[in-house]
Amino acid sequence: MSDTALVPAPLYGLRTWRVVGESGAELLAAPHQHTDWPPGGAWLEATCERSRDHEPPNEGCGCGIHAWHPSRRSAKRVLASRREIPGIAELRGATEVHVDGLRAERARPYVLFLARGRNGRLVHRLAQAYRAEVVEVDSADSVIAFCRARGLGLDAATVVAVLGPATAEEYRRSKRDKLRLDALRLAAAVAAVALLAVAGLRFATDPPGDRVLHGRMGEIHTHSR
Repeated sequence: MSDTALVPAPLYGLRTWRVVGESGAELLAAPHQHTDWPPGGAWLEATCERSRDHEPPNEGCGCGIHAWHPSRRSAKRVLASRREIPGIAELRGATEVHVDGLRAERARPYVLFLARGRNGRLVHRLAQAYRAEVVEVDSADSVIAFCRARGLGLDAATVVAVLGPATAEEYRRSKRDKLRLDALRLAAAVAAVALLAVAGLRFATDPPGDRVLHGRMGEIHTHSR
């Protein structure tokens, strides 16, 4: 089975949006792109910034509108940033299913989550502008409970059924390997910085006086004050 699957049906996934625009006329925008989502229940149509030779979502390309499957990890992720609005996107058209989420041809806001300490008036204004529902949540668990109660999003068993157990396990293995490699790189970088710091401290605290260094050209006499 292919490592991705096209599912031409309405699906739902977790994601976040930035808030742009002046107070009272705010819009939702993609967190990492300069793309404003159209209000009034309209659909955002995906485009590919890399190539015009294919339509999003395209296998082997990152184009398409992204959303995560409702897991505890993804729920914590969308609630983590206080500068973004968490919620649920409705996805339609050609939709590519991956182990951790989806990439779709078109999408629109379906639910906006109102977490503790967030600007309730702003969230309600945005929900009215986008014809979305406001749902109050207090934790990742409440996000997952809401999705399960409404039947929104693909659970882990459904994802495995769509992709096949071999593909799902291969993806998890590659992701674990990447995390290990990133951890090793970070540890190596920290160690290098620590060595440089120790070397700099040693150089800075060397006592003044004459020293003899031995190199390829023979002895080198230095003097420090």
